[in-house]
Amino acid sequence: MDIQSIINKKEDLHKDLKPYIEEGSYFPMLRHPLIFSVPYSPVMNALINMQYKQKKQLETKYLKAKNYSSYVWLHERPYRIQAFLNVREKLKDKDYWETLGDIWRDSENIWQNKMLWLALLSVDRKYKEYFMNEEDRRFLKLLPKEITIYRGYIKNQNKSGYSYTLNKEKAKWFANRFGRNGLVETRTVKKTDVFAYTNQRGEDEIIILK
Repeated sequence: MDIQSIINKKEDLHKDLKPYIEEGSYFPMLRHPLIFSVPYSPVMNALINMQYKQKKQLETKYLKAKNYSSYVWLHERPYRIQAFLNVREKLKDKDYWETLGDIWRDSENIWQNKMLWLALLSVDRKYKEYFMNEEDRRFLKLLPKEITIYRGYIKNQNKSGYSYTLNKEKAKWFANRFGRNGLVETRTVKKTDVFAYTNQRGEDEIIILK
């Protein structure tokens, strides 16, 4: 059956998906851990149901094969941290840190899950350096013993967080994106207090848990 035939097919939305329909400001949205449809329209139910069933099959396949990384990335972005929680005890130490680092770099709402992230980053597991890739580990090693870092934030919203940058202009960009007049916090910290450095998004990011 081709895509057009599936779209033309009339179906009720799968019962698993119905609780995840939200009334947005401008249009309804479907935001399930495995499938997003934004905007959501009932005319797409057959296609959405097919995609959901395929993802459920993959979910079972990945868990059975102990392919936990693929299981995590099967989920939509806001739900990947929850998927990680579901399998974290099954991960070997290096896999734990590598997967968690990948989720961090792909996340856009770290500060909204601040305490959860602190718990995950503070666990007593070996090989924490694998939260970073090899290039970032080398860069961090070359930094001086004390470094100046910056955090762009919106007043009364997200000043407190773990993510800083070595680049003051980048911090200003974060402070003023979305047309807001934000502020920039400046700190001088010891390199030994840095949890990780990552530049995979071009942000010269420094992660500080203190």
